[in-house]
Amino acid sequence: LFSNHGPLYFMGTKKHFSKLGLPRHRRVEVRADSEVDFFLDNNGPAVKDEELLTKMWQAFGRSQEAVPLLVKKVMENTKSLEQELGEELKFGGPRGSLKGRPAVAENQRHRAFYHTLSDSEAKLQFFAARQVACRILGSHGYLCHDCWLPLQDCMCAALPAGSSLWQGVQLWVYMHPKDFLRKNNTGKLLWQALGNGARLCICGIEQQEDVMWAAFQEAGRDLVWCVYPASNGFDYEVKSVTIPEDLAASNKEKQNDNQAHKLHFILIDGTWSNSKAMVSRLQDRAGLLWNGREIPCLALSPDALSAMHGLRPQPSIERTCTAAAAAQLLRELHECNPQATHGLDKTADAIDNSIECLSDALVGRRRRVGRPTVRTRRQELRIH
Repeated sequence: LFSNHGPLYFMGTKKHFSKLGLPRHRRVEVRADSEVDFFLDNNGPAVKDEELLTKMWQAFGRSQEAVPLLVKKVMENTKSLEQELGEELKFGGPRGSLKGRPAVAENQRHRAFYHTLSDSEAKLQFFAARQVACRILGSHGYLCHDCWLPLQDCMCAALPAGSSLWQGVQLWVYMHPKDFLRKNNTGKLLWQALGNGARLCICGIEQQEDVMWAAFQEAGRDLVWCVYPASNGFDYEVKSVTIPEDLAASNKEKQNDNQAHKLHFILIDGTWSNSKAMVSRLQDRAGLLWNGREIPCLALSPDALSAMHGLRPQPSIERTCTAAAAAQLLRELHECNPQATHGLDKTADAIDNSIECLSDALVGRRRRVGRPTVRTRRQELRIH
């Protein structure tokens, strides 16, 4: 039903999202008097592939929930172009974009609607929904649902056996929409290696953000940390993290889904320029939830470059990829209190092994398509 030649990249230049900015958080209800209601109710006919769209969202979006309403509508609206124009959607090129007349029609339709939105939160949510929806459509049948690599380059079989994360820790990959389904993204390795110990939350996808914040509210601010150097310099070292006695004494084999009995760590997954706005968005919502108190930020102290450095050179040891940051966090937590963290050092080693597998897979892909296997320059600095 869908062409399968790669993910889509929409909505202008690489700087577009930073120019758009991330507003102070406030809920935008999808209801009769909202600005997005016209799009949801009137922009394009529904298609008959609802069950397939749901399966695609759940697979790529790491969610068991229904497709978010705005994401679903963008998917339906884009897919409906096949009926309107009488031709199959085709994707291709270096960036896997939608091609031909459907690409022109999709771009005009969604850009026109975007510019009718006056509310910055509505703009962000529509931007995120469009990124996610179009990338899912373009990736179906092309990318592996788990490793986000083309099926012929799938690395899943090469990954080491799954490792368990101590049930006292929950990792959250807070991902920029433009990093969703990127082949060289390392945040995806965390749920591959740790299962539900790492969860995806795409910035601007309200359903996922609400799930994450519900967990934070249940846990309380003192158990929530953001792994990111604070812009004002008032960040903390990992040794500042206090492990509650009830967590330290808990049996690591005992599964506990109670969010109030976990340490929650947010890993920012996006470019360095976009990550600042993402952190600000988190802090704005934290201030609303906890009477002006922000989420404390953690600065890591790695002593070596990650295995991804050859493909994505790091500007400094401290600025590392998301998966390497997670491994370093767990390793430092273990060093601070090895008797209370239930083998987090071994979990960190498992993540490092996964990073090496991804690096090898990307190098193999580059060789297969005739591209250099080492990068010496980058247009932007990434932490995903």
